[in-house]
Amino acid sequence: MGETRDGIRRVVKDMGITHADFFRSVRPLLEGTDHVIRDDGLTLRLGAGRVDIQLGAQGTRTLGNFQLPRTLVELRFQGCAADVIEAFITRFDTRFRRGGG
Repeated sequence: MGETRDGIRRVVKDMGITHADFFRSVRPLLEGTDHVIRDDGLTLRLGAGRVDIQLGAQGTRTLGNFQLPRTLVELRFQGCAADVIEAFITRFDTRFRRGGG
């Protein structure tokens, strides 16, 4: 996690997901919170701060004969305490975890 001079903490995730899948999967994280959804992401109120989630261009990752979706997702936390950021990232990662096997 990096922090910029203006106090924004930044996390970038390389996700195997389409934009449509992202918006479908993120809905439970938004319930009961103040948020704004945009075509390229969303902003979510976290206590006294907020997180801006920006979706990068939708692309593909090639593994042999397989093509999988790929989207870089940037989370920018502003005005959030470290424990709030950690708790949100844990919820976010759990929500987007994919099972296999």
